Amino acid sequence: MRGFLILLGLLLVLGGGALAGAQYAPVDLSMLDRVAGAKEFVASPMALYAGAGAAGFGLLLIIIAAATGGKKKKEKPVRVAKAAPAEAGTERMIAPEPAPVIAAPAAAEPPRTVQPAVVAPKPQPPSAPPWAATPAPQAASAPAAKPTASGQPPPASENDPLSVWRRDPRLLNRKRVSDLVSINDALKAYYTRNGAYPKATGLSGFRERGADWIPGLSPDFLAELPRDPALSNDAAGAQYVYVSDGTDYKLLAQGVSLVGGTHVEVLGVRIDPTRQPTAENASFGFWSPGFAEA
Repeated sequence: MRGFLILLGLLLVLGGGALAGAQYAPVDLSMLDRVAGAKEFVASPMALYAGAGAAGFGLLLIIIAAATGGKKKKEKPVRVAKAAPAEAGTERMIAPEPAPVIAAPAAAEPPRTVQPAVVAPKPQPPSAPPWAATPAPQAASAPAAKPTASGQPPPASENDPLSVWRRDPRLLNRKRVSDLVSINDALKAYYTRNGAYPKATGLSGFRERGADWIPGLSPDFLAELPRDPALSNDAAGAQYVYVSDGTDYKLLAQGVSLVGGTHVEVLGVRIDPTRQPTAENASFGFWSPGFAEA
């Protein structure tokens, strides 16, 4: 149907167009002489209208045929065959499960016989010959005497670290330099506050004056006046000594040993040349110019 409408429309467009075009184009119409009135109709304005109408109608048929496009065939639904119901009385056959295989018990092993371990007898010491003399029993030792308390301090041991330190001149002189520097700083602080040094007659120290061997210096300027680390009570032993008239002063470590190459002239400390210093007996410390020869 669609093809027929398109073909009819094309014929109407071509025929109507030719009829309408004959009004303007120089066309030979002698072939129409056989039909009465045909030539006059084609040449009249009526033919123009008729040709235009036929061409327009043919064009309309072509448009309608193209727009509709024909009808699509409906697809027939596919029917799905239903499974036939199972007959009554039929049951599903279930295969029985195979019975478990039980392994045969292994043959019991015969009991093992444990042989007792053979212990070798210990060798016995050879017996003494009958002529050997029997040793006499030893007499019991007497109990050791208990130590008794004593008022005297025990003697210094050779391995005592403090005893070894006191016998080493280098360690002693390092401690002396440190003590003298601290005492000298305290004397300067005393002089700054009071305008004079603490007065003390005679070049003396701990053995002559006791713990306060520089009057007025402790505890305001020094917590405690140090004592020579040798702690000697010998009249000729080493000790710190001091003398002052208030304007000048002298502070020394007197009667010390310089054995071992100890260098003590540090931090302002000087060896006193007025006492003929030797390696075994020297004096070093601080002093003001006025008491250089004291």
